[in-house]
Amino acid sequence: MNGEVKDIRERIVNGFSINRIPDKTKNWFIDFAHEEFCDDRGMLLKHLVDFYIGLIPSGVEHLELAINELQEELDALKKQIETKKEEPKVRNRLDGSIIEEKKNG
Repeated sequence: MNGEVKDIRERIVNGFSINRIPDKTKNWFIDFAHEEFCDDRGMLLKHLVDFYIGLIPSGVEHLELAINELQEELDALKKQIETKKEEPKVRNRLDGSIIEEKKNG
């Protein structure tokens, strides 16, 4: 029994222990560590912390701004396409008369 206690103490001092993790979260963490980090749970934890530090404190305002700018550009392009669809095609004939053809669609 004394050997088991010593082994547990060494793991606690040299390792890392987290309790009260929901089963779903724990299983996801273990599976993700296995698939992406060759079972290196410490590197997965470092990756998640680095991601959190890099993204969350800086906020997502810059992402929202970029999305809004892209949406405005998309709306402008859609408006241009609609305008072009409405414009009739004009053809000049050799006799000087003009023929307007409406586009279908």
